[in-house]
Amino acid sequence: MDNDQRLTPLPHSVADIQTTHHQSVPSAYSVYYDDESLEGGRSIRQYFNVVYKRLPIILAISLIVTSAVALYMYKQPPQYVASAQLIIEQPKPKVTDKDSININFGGDANYTNTQLQLLRSPELMKDVVIDLGLYRNPDLFGTDSRGFLSGLRTLISGDKSSAGKSNTLPVVDELPSSTGEVSKPVLTPEEENRANSYSATLNTHLSVDPVERTNIVAISIQSENPEVAAKAANKLAELFKKQDAERQTAGARQAYEDLKRSIAALTETINTDEAQLIGALREYNLPLQDKGMDLNATRLQGLSESWMKALENRRQLEARYNAALQANNRGDAINIPDIADSKIFQDAVRINRERRAKLQDDIRTLEKQIQDLKAQKEANSTKWMEEHPEMKKLTAQIGALEHNVEAMKTENAKLIDDEQKKTEKSAVSSALTSLKSQLEAARTQEAQSKSAYDQEAASANIQGQAMTRLTTLKRQIDTNRTLLDTYTQRQKEQELAMASDAPNNIQLSASAVTPTSPVGPARNRNIFIAFLVSFAAGIGLAFLLDYLDDSVKSSDDIGRHLGLPTLALIPHHLPVQRKMLALAPANGNGNTALTPLIAMQEKNSPMAEAYRHLRTSLLFSSAGKPPKTILVTSSQPAEGKTTTAINTAVTLAQADADVVIIDCDLRRPRVHSYFGMDNSQGLTNYLSGERDTENMIKTYPDLPRLKVITSGPIPPNPAELLSSNEMKNLLQYLSGRYRHVIIDSPPAISFTDAAILSTIVDGVVLVAMANKSSIHLMRRFKQRLGAIGARIYGVVLNGIKSGSVEYEYYGAGYYDYYKHGDADLSTPVMEEVETVHTTNGQN
Repeated sequence: MDNDQRLTPLPHSVADIQTTHHQSVPSAYSVYYDDESLEGGRSIRQYFNVVYKRLPIILAISLIVTSAVALYMYKQPPQYVASAQLIIEQPKPKVTDKDSININFGGDANYTNTQLQLLRSPELMKDVVIDLGLYRNPDLFGTDSRGFLSGLRTLISGDKSSAGKSNTLPVVDELPSSTGEVSKPVLTPEEENRANSYSATLNTHLSVDPVERTNIVAISIQSENPEVAAKAANKLAELFKKQDAERQTAGARQAYEDLKRSIAALTETINTDEAQLIGALREYNLPLQDKGMDLNATRLQGLSESWMKALENRRQLEARYNAALQANNRGDAINIPDIADSKIFQDAVRINRERRAKLQDDIRTLEKQIQDLKAQKEANSTKWMEEHPEMKKLTAQIGALEHNVEAMKTENAKLIDDEQKKTEKSAVSSALTSLKSQLEAARTQEAQSKSAYDQEAASANIQGQAMTRLTTLKRQIDTNRTLLDTYTQRQKEQELAMASDAPNNIQLSASAVTPTSPVGPARNRNIFIAFLVSFAAGIGLAFLLDYLDDSVKSSDDIGRHLGLPTLALIPHHLPVQRKMLALAPANGNGNTALTPLIAMQEKNSPMAEAYRHLRTSLLFSSAGKPPKTILVTSSQPAEGKTTTAINTAVTLAQADADVVIIDCDLRRPRVHSYFGMDNSQGLTNYLSGERDTENMIKTYPDLPRLKVITSGPIPPNPAELLSSNEMKNLLQYLSGRYRHVIIDSPPAISFTDAAILSTIVDGVVLVAMANKSSIHLMRRFKQRLGAIGARIYGVVLNGIKSGSVEYEYYGAGYYDYYKHGDADLSTPVMEEVETVHTTNGQN
């Protein structure tokens, strides 16, 4: 069903209705009483209604908060302000420093802002509190430093502690230290907390304001104690000037302290290194003078030369000995100079030579004798023949002598050779022994020389290594001494710079004086602000509650959240209406007419008119012909579905249509009670098997065209009865005999009865209670009906109260138009005319 359908006014007759159906039948209907100005969003009036609805909460919040603030403000003591002025200029460059020449044509905004922030530093204010000794007074500010709740308690019980409070400051006994500076006292934990609390309080009431187009800065402190305000302002300016000077000279002082620490560290390092150097010289037995090292070097060189000589001598003797052994093994030992030149060998050669000379003399003597005999023989040969005895004798003598010479030569030669060999052997053995002894002596001398050299070299090596380390240590000592001289010179220069570079760019131009007149607190302003803030908070809370409220408030909510048209808006009972209904006559059964029969009992009431609008909406809710079977239900209990079903049936019957209303709420039936009928026979009897419809369908005496089918006895299985074929057959039967069949059912979310009935009727009318029905539950029910293919004609919004936009359509204005307007009292009411005509006819 489209959402842009519009409802038309109720036609004057059924013919008009039929003509209208044939001419133009709208496809669907939108909200019947929509205002085009409300389609885009909430109007100003709706916002006003949200505030008006929760106006008591808003006023209560405003009243409570404003009253509390008023009590608190009038309990606050008077506040005093004391101001001091400082001249803060740019730091001037040093004239003596050629590298710091700076031409400044304007102020440095960063420097000025930095100084202003430093003036607001909590640490600076804490120093002020400590220097003034304010922390010693446990009740310096009275209730000013306590919280809001403490102030309320004091307001109720009265503050007796501050009655005798004195505004004088405590005595400050600052003791100068040995360096000339005032030393800070040592605070106890309680005094430390008190100092922090007081500094936070003063810092909260501190204002630092630069005077425009000047270098002057005004320092103002607000306090309930005028003397504290003045003293704190002056002390703040004094400490700031002092700390700024310390900050500007902090670099020079830090450099001086660093140089001082460096000089002390270097001095200690030099002393330690020198002590280590002397200890090492003593440990390694090194001379204290550099000449001692030359003596050690000369000594080591002499030992080295001795060792080299012994080594060379040993090598020569070893070579001669080895050569002699090799020659002796070859038999050529006599040719070795060491053997040939030995005394034994020389003596043996001399003896052998003497023996050989003697033997040669003997051989020469014999040879001379032989020569003499041969000369004699030759001389006798002239006389004798060889056979001569003399000649034979001489020949025999010569032969004997020659034989002796030969024998002597042979024997003596052999003897000489043996003696010579023995002599040579003895000489060689003696020479080899002598060479070996000399070689061993040379080896011993070499070993001794080498041992002495090695010992001296090892000692020299250790001393050399020690001297290498000591040389490094000496160089380190010399370097540190040079650096110490440099640091000492810089320290002197820094002392002179610190003495000549005292900053003077901050001056105290005006001291704070003790104020005599208070400046606050601004009670009326704060109370007014509290009222505005609390009123705004109350309005915000009202809109928050309205946002969190899930209930249906207007027809806009139905169209926006459900996409369904609003068939009618049923206004809430006015007090005058309730009074009239209470005075209404009883019905035909002796029971008092209740609210569901308002369309009959009070036809000119806003509610009756609203139900007539509902009738019109239903007649035009479907294309082609009006709906026959209509199910009236709601998502939750107590939303007015039964009232809506009864009055819908009544208004349809009042339009000369045959209407039957069926009470299908088999769990909590109430239709019979409103019509004053007996419920012993009804729908459940028919569904249980009885086919007599005469006793089931009852006629309402006051409206003959309206028939009522009560629920009958409550069954144990309502859902099974409503889903039976008998129920479908009954509806078919009734729709054939009556123009409209109105069905009342249980709540849709709680039970499945409504969902069952929605599948066998032409359409469903969903009833909602304004400011009660949940949009979420209604959306769930709509989705459930859409899932089973049921049709929803729209929503009837009940309980429209005064203050809402929709109420103006049927509210007090409508009622006043009928009852309290300028009515023409000469024109009678139709019922009165009919009564008069009836009476005249009888008479």
